[in-house]
Parts: sequence; structure tokens; C-alpha cells
Amino acid sequence: MVSKSPKALIWILAGALWGLGWGLGWGLGWAPPAEARRARKVSADPLDPLYKHIAKDLKAGKPLVITVHVALCSNRQIWCGSRKLGDGDKPRTNLYWGGAAGFTAWFRWNGRKRYKRVFGDQGDGKIVMERVVYRRRVKWLSKRWKRLGVKKPFDIYLVGYAYRARYIGKAVEALIRQTATGAGSTLKLKSGKVLSIGGRGHLVGYAGHNYLMDTGGKWNWPKITRKNPVGYFMLACRSAQYVARKLTHKRTHAVVLTTVLMYPGAYTIDGIIGALSYAQRQRQVFRRAAAYYAKYSKVRARTVRCCMFTHEGQSKFRKKYPGK
Repeated sequence: MVSKSPKALIWILAGALWGLGWGLGWGLGWAPPAEARRARKVSADPLDPLYKHIAKDLKAGKPLVITVHVALCSNRQIWCGSRKLGDGDKPRTNLYWGGAAGFTAWFRWNGRKRYKRVFGDQGDGKIVMERVVYRRRVKWLSKRWKRLGVKKPFDIYLVGYAYRARYIGKAVEALIRQTATGAGSTLKLKSGKVLSIGGRGHLVGYAGHNYLMDTGGKWNWPKITRKNPVGYFMLACRSAQYVARKLTHKRTHAVVLTTVLMYPGAYTIDGIIGALSYAQRQRQVFRRAAAYYAKYSKVRARTVRCCMFTHEGQSKFRKKYPGK
């Protein structure tokens, strides 16, 4: 017989008592109910209020609407790669619109199987040089959409505004004002369908040069007075440090912001829309957008997630921009 030290016997006895207590607890019905266990697994998500708002509109027969303000690239502000890509008065060949992976270039070619162009005009011809609308049909409903009560397929409308380069401030102002106040308008398509766009929609975005860097961050920031939740993103160099603190609120949700110099290619927008079509959680939306950026910008996805992009669900974001 092998003798055991008193210390070892104490550990054996403690383990036996713990196992007995655990077994009795489950046997007598002390285990947490199934609903509580499931609730622990599915914790609250920062985008829950936004998805509830979207679901309410979808059940009423309205579409999901995303508005993106694109400031054309100009060689007078930054080097855009060539004379054509940097001509801020010609959307068709501009780096951020019709050239490279610009807004219309991407959705016209790479997104042609998922998106259909349903509207286009020349804007006001002065500040906004072109407006386009793409429609994406969501035929398969995710479990999350079904849990929110959405039972029928729906449409996602992507509205794009191309701003003449010298009016870049107007594009940034539109993002800020529409996100903060809910300002927006309506747009009637050729089919007769009327879209609520801008701050009246569900997501507002910006793509282009970060004009706030040129102003030193100085801006006449409006108070956040909007009533309905909205998601927003700003695909511009170091956008987080310029807009996150000012736009952080319980009714504004930062889907994707940036922390370094970057290229605002439309493929990142495509990634965001793809995740929203499944009502994915904030972390999944972020990871999908980062994956698209990494794939087409030839950067490691892990690098994008950790060091280039950020979102409101990250603990470091909440610590640095405590507004909610």
C-alpha cells in the first residue's frame, strides 16, 4: 500500500466534494435553464439596435438603403497615381470613382453578378458630378433576419455621390451631418420607387481623402440629434482619430473606421454590404470588410484587423472614444 501525504489527501477530498456538489446540483435541477445558457452564448451586439430598426423597415416593405459620399481624388491634394486618376473634375477616370477600384469601377465590373445599376444622372453638375444607384437582391434570409421577423426577400440599395474634388469639404460635411442629425432626402428611381437616402437611410459612408487632416481636425461639429440608429463608416486615412470621438453615440454605430494611411477602394464597401445582407454581428462585419481590403490591397488580413481598421465593438475603441 502506497502512503499519501496529508496535503495530497486534502486535494483528493476537495476534488471528491466538488464533484459530488456539481452532480447533486444538476440532479436536483439547479442547472441554469436552457434559455439562460443560450443567452450567455449570444451576448448583446453593438449593431442590435441598428438591425432592429432595419428589420422594422424591411417588414414594412421598405429596402435597406446605404448612401456613400465619394470625394474625387485630386493631384492638387495628394498624388493619385497619374494625370487621369487625379483629375478631380472627371469622375469617369478618377481613382476613387470610375478608375482603378473606384466606386463605379468596382460595382460595374467586380460586382456585376450581385449588383444591378438602376439609376444614374449628372447630379447638380457643380458640386455633385454624378449620382448612381445599385440594387442588390437578398433572396436567402439568414437565421438572424428570421429571428428579427423578416420573412421575405428584400433589396439593398447602394446610393453613390461623386463630389468634384474642390468640394471635398461638402462630401465630409454630408457624412457628418447626416450621421449626427439624420438629415437626408428622397430619390425617385425610374421604376417609380422612392428611396429615403442619406441620414434617413440605414448606413452612411464616405470614401476619399481625409479632408479633416487638412483642417487639423477643426470643424463645426453638429450635436447628435437623430432619433433612429444609423451605421456609418469613413474610408479615409486615419479617420478614427478625427471622427470617432465626435460621432460616438448610442444611436450612431461605427462599422469601420481607419487608423493608418489607406486606399478607399470600393471593395471594402462591398465587404460591408455582404455582411449586412446576412445581418452579421459587428465583429463579423468588421472581419469581412477587412478581408476584402486585405485581398485586393495585397495586405495580410490579420494586419488589417489589428492595426489598420477599427470599429465600435473593440474594447480599445470604447476606451479611447467613450461616448456611449
